[in-house]
Amino acid sequence: MNNRAVDVYNMTKGRVTIAHKDIEATATSEAINCTGFNAVLVYFDTSAAYNWTIKVQGSYAKDGTYADCYELANTGSMASMSHKTNADSVFLFKGIPDWIKIVATEDADGAKVTVRVQPLNV
Repeated sequence: MNNRAVDVYNMTKGRVTIAHKDIEATATSEAINCTGFNAVLVYFDTSAAYNWTIKVQGSYAKDGTYADCYELANTGSMASMSHKTNADSVFLFKGIPDWIKIVATEDADGAKVTVRVQPLNV
C-alpha cells in the first residue's frame, strides 16, 4: 500500500497543442498525444459570434479508429464530450484515452476558429 501524499501543486500539465488554427470550415485535427494524462482542457477562440461545435474523439493507438468520447454527466447518464459555443471559452473533459482528435463543426458560416488543447491530470 502506498501512503505517499500527492502534492497536486507540483503536478505538471502537458504542452499546449494547436488542434485548429484560424479554420473557416468543419475540420478534424491530427492525432494529439495525451498519454499519461486523464483529462484535457480545450481552449476555443472564435473571430465572431457564430456557433461552432467542438467534439473530442479518441483512440488507444495513434493510427487506430477514432470514436466519439463520452463522460458521465451529473445526471447519471452518459454525455458526449462536445460543446456548442459562439464565444471564446475553455472546456474541461475528463476520462480521455491516450490519443484524441478535435472535431470542429461549423454550425453557422462566417467565423474563424482556433482550438488549442492541453492535457492534464485531475
